[in-house]
Amino acid sequence: MISKIHHSFIVFSLCCGIAAALTACDDIVNYSDGYTPAEQQANAGAPVIKAVYDVADTAFATPITQGTLGQTVVLVGQNLNQVQSVSFNTVACDIKNVYTLATRAIVQIPSKLSTEQVNKIEYTTPQGTCNYDFLIPFPDLIISGLACEFTNAGDSATVYGKNFDLYDFEGGVSTIKIGSSTLGVGSVTSESMKVLIPEGTPENTDLQFSWQTNGTAHTATLPFRPSQYLLFGDFTDVSMSMDGSVQMAIETDDGIGASAWLNQKNMHFSGHYSAWAWNTIDLSCNMIDATVPDGSSSGSSLDDYVLKMEVLTNANFPLTEQTGLQFCFNWGDSYSWNPANGLGINTRGQWQTVTLPLAPMATKGISEPYKWQTLRIIFQPHADYDADFRLANFRIVKNK
Repeated sequence: MISKIHHSFIVFSLCCGIAAALTACDDIVNYSDGYTPAEQQANAGAPVIKAVYDVADTAFATPITQGTLGQTVVLVGQNLNQVQSVSFNTVACDIKNVYTLATRAIVQIPSKLSTEQVNKIEYTTPQGTCNYDFLIPFPDLIISGLACEFTNAGDSATVYGKNFDLYDFEGGVSTIKIGSSTLGVGSVTSESMKVLIPEGTPENTDLQFSWQTNGTAHTATLPFRPSQYLLFGDFTDVSMSMDGSVQMAIETDDGIGASAWLNQKNMHFSGHYSAWAWNTIDLSCNMIDATVPDGSSSGSSLDDYVLKMEVLTNANFPLTEQTGLQFCFNWGDSYSWNPANGLGINTRGQWQTVTLPLAPMATKGISEPYKWQTLRIIFQPHADYDADFRLANFRIVKNK
């Protein structure tokens, strides 16, 4: 369908500029015999685009080479009448909203994205088609992490991040692999997607992500069951000291629903606690053989590392700011954990990986490999609190 501009629109645009011309006028203008309005002039050949301007740039002072979704732009060139189609990055514009004046076309960049990322305008009339280089920046793919890094082999793992739905993981344009095996993908949304971890996948394996943005290849990795970094293993060689009325037991998966088995021992906190009751648990053992900040040859600072752990809560007893959990290494300052920045955490009987900054809880440093180290957990509820939560798999890793 060919869209035309009323004669009155042309007069108004000449007086007020293209931006103001988008508001129609009702004046009737009579032209002399032999005059052909600009939007009705015949094309002398195939269309040509010479420059692109934002619609607000009525003086055509600053040509642009890229645009954003939904932006209205003016294409300047030749033979632009009788338009049949216009597309940006292979996504077609709504032809009903394309206005032409032989040497100009006013179009709105589609709000839909294309995974092809050809970065061209394609303009077609009965006389032919032209292409013009024009970038529509594609939103970056952000991969934040796994909902639970200790998902079991054979189960589905949830990956969190942003813009997964734009990168066609389901169609294989972007991929997730373990070794040479491409993982099955399902339930893709903007902020998450599920991937199936193959049976028999060994621990300490990486999930490998591959994708392209604006023609540039990108990769990223996420750890799968990184047991090599566990500070306390199965708690066998850990010296444990508890103070206060804390009720905590080292347990296996027996007390958890089968769908949430971690295949690692965990610390189960339970019981009723009065407001401001002081409770501590000290976990001490030799530091594992791993690259760590302060005292290693890596030269990394504490700010480059994080403390990770898995958390499971009973659906009826979420963790909140009032829970009053604090952590500190080697008798330094303690770090107060405010779950989900005040929103609280309720994992509803499933394990979830939590990441905390290391530096605020390790003001006296982290011990070198094979040297004695203590992690103190302080449990001081700010209000009367009934506890039923579990912590497991404490580990210090590089913050990626």
